[in-house]
Amino acid sequence: MKKLTTARSLTLVSGVAALAMAIPAHAQFGGVTFDPTQSAHAIVQIANEEKGLVAQATQIAQGSQQNLTLIQQLVQDIQMAQTSLNIYQQSVTTYNTIFNNLKYFNSKQIFTTAENALLHSTVQNTYGETAGLQDQMNGKSQNASLVWKIMQLAISGTSSGFWSQEVVGNSQRLSTLAHIEAMDAASSQCLSAVSAYQSSRANNLAANNALNNSIYDTTDLTNSEVEQLNLLTMSDSQRLEEAHAQGQLHACMASQAAVANMDKRNIASMTINDANYKYTQQASNPTYLGNGSTTWTTYY
Repeated sequence: MKKLTTARSLTLVSGVAALAMAIPAHAQFGGVTFDPTQSAHAIVQIANEEKGLVAQATQIAQGSQQNLTLIQQLVQDIQMAQTSLNIYQQSVTTYNTIFNNLKYFNSKQIFTTAENALLHSTVQNTYGETAGLQDQMNGKSQNASLVWKIMQLAISGTSSGFWSQEVVGNSQRLSTLAHIEAMDAASSQCLSAVSAYQSSRANNLAANNALNNSIYDTTDLTNSEVEQLNLLTMSDSQRLEEAHAQGQLHACMASQAAVANMDKRNIASMTINDANYKYTQQASNPTYLGNGSTTWTTYY
């Protein structure tokens, strides 16, 4: 388009130059007079106007391009603004969700659990044979050894002559005595563990109830993030202490199991020892009749 306009301008300028060099003519026969000079000026003016129009068209085109760039930038800005608005709305929604969960979380009561009541042991004490046992079982006494000693049957064979010939590891008497002494130790330990557990449960009952009330509370004071983390920490601490107490009870049960196994082992050992004794006696002192069968020799 620009090349065509330039060619047309050159043609018009050449025509104007040719007309300018022409000799002015005069009207003949009373007709219209043609003035080449004025015509040339008109052509030049037309050419200039055409140049002006071309320049204006160029400016309009440039302005249109600039306007198009601005429109594209505006579209991108609008898209960015919409993205920011979406993020803001999502943040507001998330905040409202968290806030409402903390402030209006009223369904906590469905998780509420009741504290197990402390078991109270009642022990009959007719003649003083179980003196102190009831208090020991309920955590009100810390004298397990004395309580156990009152209830046990004393051993009468305590003279030096009764034990002097016994060999450790090869004596039924000493094995039985060791079993009794192991039962005394384990039983005293278990009584102490039960008493300590019952006592600690009673002492910590108020603190445990306060912790449960805070956990299941629905007010703003106990539902902030920091307060919830504190409650979790306290719950972990409470569970740790309970685990320690349970560990003592488990150790007590393990010791009782060991004592029970000791009793079973002694019975099995006695059975084998008795069989060996009978076999030895029968070999040394045959009980069958002279010239009779030896069937009864191996009869146990």
